[in-house]
Amino acid sequence: MANAGGSPVLPLKVLIADDSEPVAEMLAQLVSEPGRVEVVGSADSEPATLDMLKRLRPDVVILDLQLKSGSGTDVIRAVRADASLAGIKLLVTSNHVSPQLRAGCLQLGADGYYDKVKELHLLSQRVAELAAAR
Repeated sequence: MANAGGSPVLPLKVLIADDSEPVAEMLAQLVSEPGRVEVVGSADSEPATLDMLKRLRPDVVILDLQLKSGSGTDVIRAVRADASLAGIKLLVTSNHVSPQLRAGCLQLGADGYYDKVKELHLLSQRVAELAAAR
């Protein structure tokens, strides 16, 4: 695949941060698309997520609010405070849905907030849109 300028388009790199391995695997299957979207890693804690962000430089992080150590909101704060991580899209997923929680995450700098029960199709669409925009 090539862009209009003729150079190859690299796949969108996605990191998944979720405290549940089965959920992380399901999310990886949901968004992966050969040649367009590549899941480059998975983390289950705030420290592991931040380490992988700096090493792998993903384009997108699918971020659960509840992690084994730390929280998704702490990850959002850390990423938005680090100029070297500017431009990374943070797409939050959670089973805890309230207008206040959604608004709070967006105010901190999340690029989207998705209910794991009812909105995963919207998450998948957003990742596909980001890949198509490359």
